[in-house]
Amino acid sequence: MHILESYALQNDLKIDKAAAYEKFFPLAVGNYITIDTSGLKTPAMKYDHWPLVIELIKPKLDELDISIVQLGDKDCTPLKDCYLAVGQCNFNQKAYVIKKSLLHVSSNNETSHLASHYNRKSIVLFPYNCHIGQFEPYWSESSDLKLLQGISDDPKPSFNPAENPKSINTITPEEIASNILNFLGVHTFAPELKTLKVGNSYYRPRIESNLSHILDVQKLGVSSLIMRMDLNFNEQVLMRQLESCPCSIITNKPINDFILKNFSKKIVELVYYLGDDHDPSFVEKLKSHSITYLLRTRKTGEELDDLKLDYLDLGAIQPIEEKTKEDLKELKNKNKIFYKSKHIIIHNNKFYPSTAALLRLKQGSTTMDFEPQEVIDDPLFWEEEEHFHFLAKN
Repeated sequence: MHILESYALQNDLKIDKAAAYEKFFPLAVGNYITIDTSGLKTPAMKYDHWPLVIELIKPKLDELDISIVQLGDKDCTPLKDCYLAVGQCNFNQKAYVIKKSLLHVSSNNETSHLASHYNRKSIVLFPYNCHIGQFEPYWSESSDLKLLQGISDDPKPSFNPAENPKSINTITPEEIASNILNFLGVHTFAPELKTLKVGNSYYRPRIESNLSHILDVQKLGVSSLIMRMDLNFNEQVLMRQLESCPCSIITNKPINDFILKNFSKKIVELVYYLGDDHDPSFVEKLKSHSITYLLRTRKTGEELDDLKLDYLDLGAIQPIEEKTKEDLKELKNKNKIFYKSKHIIIHNNKFYPSTAALLRLKQGSTTMDFEPQEVIDDPLFWEEEEHFHFLAKN
């Protein structure tokens, strides 16, 4: 039973068409669709892949001269290529904006029901933590409504508002984009590649330097860099880069104490990979200079236990688990897999999308806008999988 019908039955009331007071909100756009990226402050309801949806629909919408208005609360991340109304509209202003839209897209929140009230074409996303029939927009015609629900390994809904992993994220950006364009009369949308998996860190761009030369962070559009001393141990370039901007450092060797002492305030964090020639005294120096550090290792078994004893008073050690393609259930039994990356490593004025690509000097580009590349079946590549967007032929 729909929750509205349940309330009506319990209170002996008749369900009528809702009424909403509309309040003007200025919009500097003509025809538009609305996308509400909020999730009622419920983690399970918040879809994470809106940027990929926008990326897919924007070219077609530009051809149709249709804009995208982003609605949501003030905590929502602003989306590129949208007219931003996040955190600016109250409920009544949202009613005004949605009433004039061509189409509304959201997870199951209050604006999906507003769109239903106004008979707007709607696409509504649900996690697999509820029964859709209880919460679907009540006043919509079936021909104007598309409900998309995530999938889960559990055959029954979890009813967990903070489920992890989030089932709503199993709805692919291509499926949402296809339904948006179908409702707008575009029936020729057929992307060549389809999403298999999006890593948890994909939307947090990461720019690293292989220390081949000094980089200008302003041109790169970032405030700090990650210096890969584990790939190219060059203290001279490290010093010059620290003079230019704050840096995080990844190293598998101790760094000169002069650098630690004179640039401690410019070192955001230091990640120390513990190998055969690890040095606890180096970590003691990091502590003495108040440098934030993280200890990581690929050692296992007794070797890992020995390391834990050596660094007992210096901090916890984070083991790096070796991964393969088969460890990622979304990629199992899939052939010809591609990836996109926002994990960029700069070497000799070229941009590489992964450490494995850099070590092979393959897949390099003169810009940071990478086309999908074939995956590199190597443990080092799978170590970084959280930074990648995996795709396969559609």
